[in-house]
Amino acid sequence: MGKQHDMRQFFLFVVTLLIPSFALWTIASAPIALPAVGIVSNLLSNWFPDVVNALYFSGSEAILMTEFGESAGQLIPLSQAEYRLGFEINTRILSYSLPFYTALHFATEKKAYLADYLWGVLILYGLFICGLVCLCLKTLMVSVGAPFFNQAGVFVPNAEMIAITYQFSVLIVPTLAPAVLWISQSKDSKLLQGLFFKAVDN
Repeated sequence: MGKQHDMRQFFLFVVTLLIPSFALWTIASAPIALPAVGIVSNLLSNWFPDVVNALYFSGSEAILMTEFGESAGQLIPLSQAEYRLGFEINTRILSYSLPFYTALHFATEKKAYLADYLWGVLILYGLFICGLVCLCLKTLMVSVGAPFFNQAGVFVPNAEMIAITYQFSVLIVPTLAPAVLWISQSKDSKLLQGLFFKAVDN
């Protein structure tokens, strides 16, 4: 009965903490994304100098600016265009792992909350940066196409690799990573110890 009570209490705490965690994330999503956008901008502009101009910060979103213009739906050289072609990148589909992890972490009884939490945030932020790179690569693959893949003297991942890393980094990691990280950091907690021994007994 005690284990069931602990589980109900944990879920109640998680649900309660999710509300302020996601509310704070909604307000702070722009400054959260800013360092990652800067890092990825430098990476992509140096990796693909003939294709990527920069990844610009725009509120909670980012704008991936290219070295192309556009006319009648077709890519054209920038020298012949009236404007530089850019694509909006939604950073929030990557950073929601942070409030999810925050709720799980602080709903669990621990001896040391802050140190583990900071390490967890650091790990998730690294995954956020990797996911942002994969999201930009997918955008370049779909929206730029052949000029992106046919860059001379530049390693460009093939379409299959970009698609797989995109699906893993953008669709799976933001949901799965916080849970895996929480389990890893909370394996000695009374809650998980109780669940583990209950599974063994069954």
